[in-house]
Amino acid sequence: MRRLMVAIVACTLATASWAALYAAGLPLPKQIVWFAGPFGLAMSAWMVWLAGEVPGIAASARRFWHRLALATGLVTVGTAIMTPGRLSPESPYALRLIQIAAPVLVASILIVLYALLRLPVRPRTRAEWARLGLDGLTVLITTALFLWHLALRPIAEHNGHLGVLIGLFLVGATCLVTLVAVLKVVMLGSGTVSRRSMALLATTLVAGGLSAGVSPLIATHPRLAGLQPMLTLLECLLVAAAARAQWRPAAAQRTAYGERTYSKLPYYAVGATLILLAFVAYTDHRDIAAVATGAIAVSAVVGARQLVALRDNQRLLAELGAHERRLRHQATHDALTGLVNRNHFTELLGAALRRPAPTAVLLIDLDDFKLINDTLGHAVGDEVLVTVAERLRGAVRAEDVVARLGGDEFAAMLYEVPGEHAIGVAERIRDVLTTSVCAAGHELLVRASVGVAASSAAPGGEPALGGEPAPAEDVDALLRNADLAMYAAKERGKGGHFVYVPGMTTRIVAHAEIGARLRDAIDAGQLHLQYQPIVRLDDGRTAGTEALVRWRHPELGVIPPGDFIPAAEQTGLVVPLGRFVMREACAQQARWLRELGASAPGYVSVNVAGRQLTDPDFVTDVLCALDDAGLDPRHLTVEVTETAVVDEAAIAALQQLRDRRIRVALDDFGTAASSLGLLLTCPVTALKLDRSFVDEITTVARQEAVATAVIRMAQALDLDTVAEGIETEAQARMLRRLGYTFGQGYLYSRPLAPEDLAERAALAPPAFAGLAAHHAT
Repeated sequence: MRRLMVAIVACTLATASWAALYAAGLPLPKQIVWFAGPFGLAMSAWMVWLAGEVPGIAASARRFWHRLALATGLVTVGTAIMTPGRLSPESPYALRLIQIAAPVLVASILIVLYALLRLPVRPRTRAEWARLGLDGLTVLITTALFLWHLALRPIAEHNGHLGVLIGLFLVGATCLVTLVAVLKVVMLGSGTVSRRSMALLATTLVAGGLSAGVSPLIATHPRLAGLQPMLTLLECLLVAAAARAQWRPAAAQRTAYGERTYSKLPYYAVGATLILLAFVAYTDHRDIAAVATGAIAVSAVVGARQLVALRDNQRLLAELGAHERRLRHQATHDALTGLVNRNHFTELLGAALRRPAPTAVLLIDLDDFKLINDTLGHAVGDEVLVTVAERLRGAVRAEDVVARLGGDEFAAMLYEVPGEHAIGVAERIRDVLTTSVCAAGHELLVRASVGVAASSAAPGGEPALGGEPAPAEDVDALLRNADLAMYAAKERGKGGHFVYVPGMTTRIVAHAEIGARLRDAIDAGQLHLQYQPIVRLDDGRTAGTEALVRWRHPELGVIPPGDFIPAAEQTGLVVPLGRFVMREACAQQARWLRELGASAPGYVSVNVAGRQLTDPDFVTDVLCALDDAGLDPRHLTVEVTETAVVDEAAIAALQQLRDRRIRVALDDFGTAASSLGLLLTCPVTALKLDRSFVDEITTVARQEAVATAVIRMAQALDLDTVAEGIETEAQARMLRRLGYTFGQGYLYSRPLAPEDLAERAALAPPAFAGLAAHHAT
């Protein structure tokens, strides 16, 4: 490709040199020009053909370049035939050569026209077509005006014969049709052909017009005969450059294919029309009517073009404004729920805190939402979040802000809160969530823990929110206070709210310190186990025990489980703590079996946290504890809560234990959203009715109904049942009547030391009542 280009340049320079020397009067042989012109055209045709062979080129572009190569080849043949006649017009064969070459050249023009019209353009909108059509019409009218004034009118004035007029009409129509093809290429472009190539080809057409226009000049000045072949070789050079542009690297092609935002041709056409009008007005008044009419037509088309452009600009501005609003909304709002997102909520809260009026923040976290996602799928979880968002919006005032901070965490900002309004909103949120949520055919009960915090006091020194929540001065402090209050609400029991008060941060720090001390306590032997009997409700005999860990610190004294168990779960120490409890409980159960024989409790029940179930060594730890103690797996029961069994790994771990004959009890049954579903997926052998369904079972009909439903279901599934929290004889009688087999609670015994429980287990039933009363005091 490069060598061909060099050869064409060399031919062009040689022809230009010949034309200059010949015009100066030097007697040079005309055969040089006769040979250089067709040779250059032939090489251009070959380069154009190669442009259609570019690797990866579109089929439409390949056809275009091959057609153009055919047209260039015909021009080569026609030029080779016609050149001798033009260089020697006085020879007798000159006219005959031109007559032979003319059909070949006309055929080449028609092929070029066909190739241009067949080039595809990308789809455009109606407004784009209107704008481009008016631009093209402007150029078309201007060209027709110049064609009439400079070429057709003078010929028509000197020869009014009908045949001449018809010929002029056909020539003019052909020129305008060719112009339409050029306009299509220049103004619309083609995504398959390089824009630079198309620009060079358009320039070639202009050069061709110049080449044809110098014929009268050559007729009057024979020494300028080399000017026309030089222009022909210039066309060859332009065509070759266009073909070479198609071979540029892909990255450069992508840039070349990019469209300009506007075309300059209509503006050039308007300027040319005005120049022609001024020229005719001051020099040649005979054609003033035609030129003025053309100028008026061009002005009308330009006016219509401006109206279309104005309307299009207004539409674009409207779309841009709507797009900007969408982007702003996407940047400041949650895509799923449509609520304000965390960043925007923080900005709004910062602005609110700069006002003199008090502001309150409610941090809302859905309880056990992960369970819904894991058991029912994220699509159901998303529906729940959308419904919760709608209910939260309805629970606050229109001027307040509700946001989704991420996951299942929401927030509400209350402006100018009067008195106890924030606490009232927290209660209202709890109420609106009591109604079950319907998602994908599932009726789900969703609860939330709410933390309440307030900004600093309003002007005048009056504390915000009636003096209930402790004030905060900045965004971070306010959100931190609400977060602490929310976690305090979770620790007190799910589905409630808690207000931040002074000293909560201190307690949280103390909580963390307890977690740090717990690590040392496990290794220092400060922990010990107590055992609460699980009795037969019919005769009061001890059927099993539940192992409960206790901590006696040498300096702090007895630390309640409610303090160190949550700390262990938050710090991850629940895994080594659970391992300690499992080993101690298995060893004690084996010891009772050896010492008490038939009077020993039948099994020991050990509570296992969700974090333990997902630990990869959990099953191994349990089996090692059984082996080291020499305890048969049938004498061990693992207790799990419904919220602990939230994924496949936890269920798989329990299934491995069950395969080794270790029993599995579902603790606090009935308090989470997935109770019934777990009965199908979790390998449970026993249900422990939560104490919340036992407290008022003798007076509240609903509690009795729930307890009845649970026992019927357990009997149908062949599961053991244990009722927790039995404190009165009336409760025990009611549970026995309903069909419950086992129970535990302060009516029978508080948690006991191992030796006390051994003494209790060895007693006969008549002596049991007195011992139970003794431990209950």
